[in-house]
Amino acid sequence: MPRRPAKGGLTTLLACGLFLGGCTSPPEPQPVQPTTEVKTQPAPTAQPSTTGPPTRTTLTPAPAPSPTESVAATPAFQELRATLELFSREKLQEGASAVLIKAKVGQQEWTLAEGGRSHDGRAPVQPGHRFPVGEQYRSFLAVSVMKLVEEGRLGLEDSVAAYLPGSVTAGNPVTIRDLLGDAGDLPADVPAAARSDAETLLARLVEQLRGAPLEAVLRTDVLTPLNLRSTELLGANTAAPDDLIHGYVQLDGETVDAAGTGIPDGIATGGLVSSLEDISVFQAALLRGQLMSPASLIAMKGTVFADYGLGLDHWDDRCTNGFYYGHAGDIPGYGSIGISSADGNRQLSIFMAYPPQPVSSQPSALALEMTGVAQVALNSGCRFQFR
Repeated sequence: MPRRPAKGGLTTLLACGLFLGGCTSPPEPQPVQPTTEVKTQPAPTAQPSTTGPPTRTTLTPAPAPSPTESVAATPAFQELRATLELFSREKLQEGASAVLIKAKVGQQEWTLAEGGRSHDGRAPVQPGHRFPVGEQYRSFLAVSVMKLVEEGRLGLEDSVAAYLPGSVTAGNPVTIRDLLGDAGDLPADVPAAARSDAETLLARLVEQLRGAPLEAVLRTDVLTPLNLRSTELLGANTAAPDDLIHGYVQLDGETVDAAGTGIPDGIATGGLVSSLEDISVFQAALLRGQLMSPASLIAMKGTVFADYGLGLDHWDDRCTNGFYYGHAGDIPGYGSIGISSADGNRQLSIFMAYPPQPVSSQPSALALEMTGVAQVALNSGCRFQFR
């Protein structure tokens, strides 16, 4: 679960954002796909879906705003964009095949899509293309777990063994709270399987108590209420969706598609795929209390002094002296982060198809850098007044 920034090509820029509250002369952004105006975007209308697997890559938006609803980007938002544009250019130069970014501050929204859907670059990547979210899946899963807690069918302090006999060593004190929290904080005597497969155990628990596949439970708890048409839980060995962005890894000296088979913890083993828009909608709804009770949301956020909550990570929000909430995702071939202010008013989602790297069980340095850049970008405008 990457939380700390890594040093890299953005060192000077990060120093400006972290220690000086932003440079006095923001970097000049280069021309990119988005226009120079930032459009006012009404919130998407949530319409329950009664169809099968998603056939589109974005939510159905409300009618397009008229020209009079356009707002000019504030200096703070221009600095945020410049930071992220520089990050995208650097990563593409280092070999990333695609970078997607969506930023929202009040009425201002901006989306960047650079690179290709595959490494050959023949099909340009689009903002609505889907990608594996990695550990961001934990936040979705936590919602379904907390709903069971609200219904009294599950307790956070309950032993995992009481619901899933044989899943952990007899007498081991692993609780539901332990599985939802940071795996690094589990007791030393907890079996390695519980450490690496916490999500698998939680998924089995939800399926057992609901009497339905996890995909159906997530659809009922989250996807349908929020009309997340681009989000889908893939089964093991499910074919990659046509609109999936492909990531690549180095395996036995060869560059291999991470969406294929034979990649440890790769997309072919199953996982949640989503889009920038869906991640943004989910996080805003979660933090505004639309998916669960206030008590459950407080529990997910965790305590002030905790490094990690229950399925939600948090970082310092220098604009409010509070916290940003969200999650990072880091799996072979892909990295992403969704981060939001506590009121959901300031949001940032970043996705990257990594430069091909050897498969490793350790967090990618790129994921750590991405997390640091996300914090700096949202914090960079604290000295300005957002609108």
